[in-house]
Amino acid sequence: MSNTFESQLSCSARRMREQSESNLSVPETIVIPQKNTRYWGWIATPAAAAVGLLIGLFIHRPAERQDKFSVPVVVASDNSGHCIIDDGTDYSLLISL
Repeated sequence: MSNTFESQLSCSARRMREQSESNLSVPETIVIPQKNTRYWGWIATPAAAAVGLLIGLFIHRPAERQDKFSVPVVVASDNSGHCIIDDGTDYSLLISL
């Protein structure tokens, strides 16, 4: 091994690192206490879904919807049953040429 400056510097740095590491005090094992608690998300989520379903079943109100086949009721008035020619309306304005 040659005694170049780089090798001497490397050996010196290694000795200083080993000396500083020997002065450190590190505990052998670090014990993290385990908690005996359950993750409540696994319980709360299905419970909330079940409660929501039950509430939805008991509050069920069908929406009023119109039947697409129903016919609106038209009440006859005095001017019903007359000819278009006799009602006096100019229907030529409704036609665009």
